[in-house]
Amino acid sequence: MIEEKRNKIKNSLRITRERRKTQDVIILKLKIDNDKLNNNTIKALNTIFLEAKWLYNYVINKEFNNDIFNIDPKIKNVNVYVKDHYETRKLNYLSSQMKEEIINRAMDNIRGLHKLKENGFKVGKLKFKSFITSIPLNQYTITYKIINNNYIKIQNIKQLLKVNGLDNLECYYEPASALLINNNNNYYINITAYKNKYILEKPVNNQKIISFDLGIKNQLTCSNGSILNYNIPKSKKEIRLQRSLSRKAKYAEGTKKLSRGQSRNYYKNKNKLNKEQNKTMNRRKDTINKITHYLTSNYDIVITQNDNIRGWKHLFGRKIESTGIGGIIDALKHKASTLILLDKFIPTTKECSNCHNKYDIKLDERIYQCHNCGFIIDRDYNSALNDMYYGIKKLNELLKIKNKKLNNYFKKYNINLNVPMERRELTPVEIIASGFEGLNISPYVKLSMVSEAGSLYALA
Repeated sequence: MIEEKRNKIKNSLRITRERRKTQDVIILKLKIDNDKLNNNTIKALNTIFLEAKWLYNYVINKEFNNDIFNIDPKIKNVNVYVKDHYETRKLNYLSSQMKEEIINRAMDNIRGLHKLKENGFKVGKLKFKSFITSIPLNQYTITYKIINNNYIKIQNIKQLLKVNGLDNLECYYEPASALLINNNNNYYINITAYKNKYILEKPVNNQKIISFDLGIKNQLTCSNGSILNYNIPKSKKEIRLQRSLSRKAKYAEGTKKLSRGQSRNYYKNKNKLNKEQNKTMNRRKDTINKITHYLTSNYDIVITQNDNIRGWKHLFGRKIESTGIGGIIDALKHKASTLILLDKFIPTTKECSNCHNKYDIKLDERIYQCHNCGFIIDRDYNSALNDMYYGIKKLNELLKIKNKKLNNYFKKYNINLNVPMERRELTPVEIIASGFEGLNISPYVKLSMVSEAGSLYALA
């Protein structure tokens, strides 16, 4: 009986692995609506994260476990250190699946330390955690399930949880694992879902296309001549709290123990700062999501360069932080129907969009003037037009590959479609690129236009 069950699981995993080869993956980051939670549910959610901390610390505690790799995932009681002694606590809300994943997390951490030690690094032992902020929900329909595209049911929690954004999980997406997250008592769920790679989309020649260039002075310069600028710096309250926190002592002088008054004030200030930082971060995320939503709802294909935003931080740290422009590419990966990411080493800034001659241009030069053909254009607008040029080239290559794969896919499963599968190539004539007329994305976003953007000789 046990052997039969094991074979059934192995066969199921093999079929799933084969299916995943023909699918693309997305991760939906969704927020649970706190206003719809009753007191019992809030208590249950808080207790789940508390029990996860108890279990993790119990697993890595050598006083109780000499062999971490042989712990029963169905464990019901754990020992918790309270002041100067241990107390036995019951795990009421963590399911066996959740327990198993938390134990696996501890084992993976130990394997990681062992690997570092083998490679010559000096490592210590795993430290006990003060809190755990994420719990894996690995089995869809058991640890969690989606109900009516509005609610999520989590194992051992009675109330259905209202989740914003579940309508993004379209009918042809297949939900898999998820992650329940606690961020300053705001609850989120990240769902991993899969979509068939070979779903037929609308004809290429009917699709609207836009490209844009990311920058420091102008955050987005688009191929239709639009310039989007936004900047959301830290609030005065956040700066004041940061300065106040830097002056507070976390530990009493000369000891490693927390002084009662000092620790209380330090963590009280830290919690206030965390809340204020979350407000600023949410404003930036909201602005990025609104820009992304506008692009994806008005354009079918979005083209941009996969710039090294992390590298920019060394030169423009504060400006990058106050705009969070790297989040635009991440958001487009999940929301754009077709996102074309160009290689970051393509010299779109150095290349003339008219004759494609290249020459070095300094960072402070805002006007591009070609030495070969005399073409004069705004630097960022020139880069956006080059993104469009290289994006169309890449799109045509992808169309060739996709049509070839589709033909092989249909032959494999004996599918006969009365649709011509000849290769279509995208040409600049098919591009629809109008300006953002009447655009009102966000109060933080300022819209302007490149002078006479409709002309290639915009600044001549």
